[in-house]
Amino acid sequence: MRLPGFTALGLLGLLQSAIADNDMAALSPPVAPDAPANLGQGVVSLPDRYEFCASLSRDRRRLYIGIEHGEWQSIEAYDWSAEGWTGRQHIVGSPEFNAHDPYLSADETRLYFITRAKGSADIAYLPRGADGVWAEPVVMGEAVNSPSNDYYTSITTAGDLYFSSDRPAGSENYDIFVAKAGADAPPERLPKSVNSRWYEGDPYIDPAGRYLIFASSRPEGRGRGDLYLSIAQQDGGWSEPIAFDERINTPGHELCPLVSLDGSAFLFTSNEDIRWVSSAIIDEMIAQHAP
Repeated sequence: MRLPGFTALGLLGLLQSAIADNDMAALSPPVAPDAPANLGQGVVSLPDRYEFCASLSRDRRRLYIGIEHGEWQSIEAYDWSAEGWTGRQHIVGSPEFNAHDPYLSADETRLYFITRAKGSADIAYLPRGADGVWAEPVVMGEAVNSPSNDYYTSITTAGDLYFSSDRPAGSENYDIFVAKAGADAPPERLPKSVNSRWYEGDPYIDPAGRYLIFASSRPEGRGRGDLYLSIAQQDGGWSEPIAFDERINTPGHELCPLVSLDGSAFLFTSNEDIRWVSSAIIDEMIAQHAP
């Protein structure tokens, strides 16, 4: 029997096209949802494991996360495939050299992380070799690290490095600092419009420096820790922090904010799971509160 209007070659072409379309859809990178959801539920986000802090490659096909192992932490990777997230692949971290809070540089040649290998928390990174393999870890020097705890970093396009520290130059608690690119001076503590007497940590700086997202335990929050947004001002300062609403902040614990390298996804940790949502939620807040 022959279908009218179709030849055997025509049917074959349609079939091949349909298969190709399905393959392309399967190989397309994952897209962040419009409402926050656990990332990779059942593979990345597990009910009996504490996952915290995540960083996505620019093509959104490789995910780095931190995992708690009781007394130590490690960074693991997952890859996106036609079956979804697959892995896991150990990157760095052991009982002798713990590692957590991954942050992938814009050019993807460095994977920053935090380690307590020398006692206090220090910022370190893995350099990627020409063969694409991560080399031995490098602990950053005194221009960033201090005898106190220094942790969780993100970097602007200009090279300014933001991090949190409990060094004496701050308040009684953790505060957010910036190490300016090329500056000989010690890192600067951000102004009181950002830092308070309460805990401020986990700073994510927009690559263009337009806004800052961070975690804080200030008492007006919804839970143990909440995420806040501060918008850069024309005079070089920062706006008073704006709390994310109930879509992000819960009565539990939110921390580790980060926007994917392609700018499409907002990732954070909520109650020991990795969650993500379209970064449009950040644009919405900026539009509502920008002067």
